[in-house]
Amino acid sequence: MFGGVPMIMYKTNKKDTISPPSISGAVGLYTTNKSWMTGVFSKMYFNEDKWRVLFGAGIGTINAQFLQSGVVDDFINYQSGANFFKVQVQRKIGENLYLGGNYLYTKFDNTYDTEVPSEEEKVLNGLGVAFLWDKRDNVYYPTKGLKLNLDLTSFPGFMGNDDVSNKITIKYNKYITKGKSNNVWVFRTFGGFGIGDVIFNNLLVMGGTDLRGYSKGEYRGKQLVAVQTEYRYNLKENMGLVAFGGLGSVFESNIESNNGKILPSIGVGYRYLAFPKYKMRVGIDVAAGKDDWGIYFRIGESF
Repeated sequence: MFGGVPMIMYKTNKKDTISPPSISGAVGLYTTNKSWMTGVFSKMYFNEDKWRVLFGAGIGTINAQFLQSGVVDDFINYQSGANFFKVQVQRKIGENLYLGGNYLYTKFDNTYDTEVPSEEEKVLNGLGVAFLWDKRDNVYYPTKGLKLNLDLTSFPGFMGNDDVSNKITIKYNKYITKGKSNNVWVFRTFGGFGIGDVIFNNLLVMGGTDLRGYSKGEYRGKQLVAVQTEYRYNLKENMGLVAFGGLGSVFESNIESNNGKILPSIGVGYRYLAFPKYKMRVGIDVAAGKDDWGIYFRIGESF
């Protein structure tokens, strides 16, 4: 994969000493299997961190594969052209507590490379409620505290969705630093639960943040759970190393034998402190899963 990610970190109000720095940028990617994507993103903090706004939009074409059940389970190639737009606004409602809403639009043009090639168009319009409990000491490189995200997104029929469904995600991160060390232990739990007629593109897929080491697209289903831990070791001269491992499973998969299968993940990574003032790191991870592996470029920490 080749690409570029220009971005800027800034204060929405220079007199605001409480809000974390905001970040905005663009991304352009191209892969050796002719996938491509371009988009813009922004996460902004306002009014002494009383308001948080997340925005993202982009277009692209993804060439990938999925495992199809049959007489013999086999990987099927597919191409998915996608346009997407998401905005989320959260308001502080108490100490370290935020409540807000989000809107998501995505249009997929899928082509499946089966014996008889097929095409389909799917449009998702989603409305969501997002709850956040954020006790981290720094949003870009936490060394202590916790973060809990609860998100319920609905894709109802009255918004033009042909397949009515709901998705619930729960993300819990705990950050621990022992003694005077600046090295950090992080523990993460993730649960994703699809309810109703969840379309193919909206299924939960093992890989990426939960869990690294899975890139084939083999493990996907309506539900996904994962637990993992990561140790962040800081070297001198703005460099660091990470080591991580975890376990996960998918449920209500189209591959019956994959339901509830314990999937391990283990890996290591390198970090460079690109923005010392804001503790923002970039880096690369290499991870191995069950009969699979992956390489991941990171802007910021994994979680």
